[in-house]
Amino acid sequence: MSREISGGEKISVIDLAAHLWSKKWFLVKVIIAFCLSGLFIGFTSKAEYTTYSKLMPESQDGFSPELGGLGGLAGLAGINLKNQGGGSLTPEIYPEIVKSTPFIDDLINSPIYFENIDSVISSYEYFKELDKPSILGMIADYTFGLPGKINILFQSAKEDEMSKTNQLIRFSKDDWKIYEKYAERLSVTVDPETGNITISSKMPDAMAAAMTVEMLVTKLTTQIIQYKTEKSQLNLKFIKNSFEEAKIEYETKQRELALFSDRNKNITSSTASIEFERLQNQVNISFEVYKGLATQLEQAKIKVKEETPAFTILEPTKVPVEKSNMRKLYVIIISIIAGIAIGAIYVIFKAPFLSLIKEITNK
Repeated sequence: MSREISGGEKISVIDLAAHLWSKKWFLVKVIIAFCLSGLFIGFTSKAEYTTYSKLMPESQDGFSPELGGLGGLAGLAGINLKNQGGGSLTPEIYPEIVKSTPFIDDLINSPIYFENIDSVISSYEYFKELDKPSILGMIADYTFGLPGKINILFQSAKEDEMSKTNQLIRFSKDDWKIYEKYAERLSVTVDPETGNITISSKMPDAMAAAMTVEMLVTKLTTQIIQYKTEKSQLNLKFIKNSFEEAKIEYETKQRELALFSDRNKNITSSTASIEFERLQNQVNISFEVYKGLATQLEQAKIKVKEETPAFTILEPTKVPVEKSNMRKLYVIIISIIAGIAIGAIYVIFKAPFLSLIKEITNK
């Protein structure tokens, strides 16, 4: 078997192997150089830990199974529980919620336990004050990132480190970088077939990674429930306030009627009879309003329960044991393969390439 190299000249695989063997010490040097580079990367890279939790949201189609016999009882009471849906928040929007600035701001400033420093601080404080870049990161910062650092030095001193006024959020450039990198550590994915939600985080501390996932699950589900039940909660609050007012009004009318009746027990005048009938009608009217609002109040309570989504934990959060970034053994293996490949390519194509350059320069 032979292959054409250049200018119609052919070389056999055996010749190619012999040529590579003749350059074996060069190849060994290349492999050693790549292995050392791989070891350098492996030992200087910061440890990262990844963990996750998996949730199964309750289907909101139709009647919520938690209501049990409430539906039948409500029907007997004349309460209509026709499902009108809890909003247009679909699972596809969940990742967008997690990546939103207010959500990240709340999450990154919540205190969690970092086992490697044995302290409870916020992720913002950790990444701003305690987290140090790796050697490679420092080299990158002070080479490729040097223009950016110089630019920061000449920024206006009037820029606030962080301010929030009139619903506007403003961060310094350093804080924006921290927030953006922190957001990249969070992940929320929704299975389009099952609807199951996988929530994961990557942190430089195993315990912090697990606590971040737990906090993320809690805050996300709370926000989803709040959004889904927002309208029904507002309706419940309005009806509850109206019910309390109607109750006070009904009890006031009852007392007025009772006082009038006590004061006019032995009086049979037409004026007293008319006044008694008027007060009685007011009591009846206020009772009907009170009774109607009581029914609406129970309906509103059941509506809130109906529209409150439930989440079942399929896979609980676990504190990771192994680092999620590449193991040193894998780095060494990849370095050896890369060294062999690049060294062989250099040895094979060096002579034809130099010959081609020589031909071009001689023309």
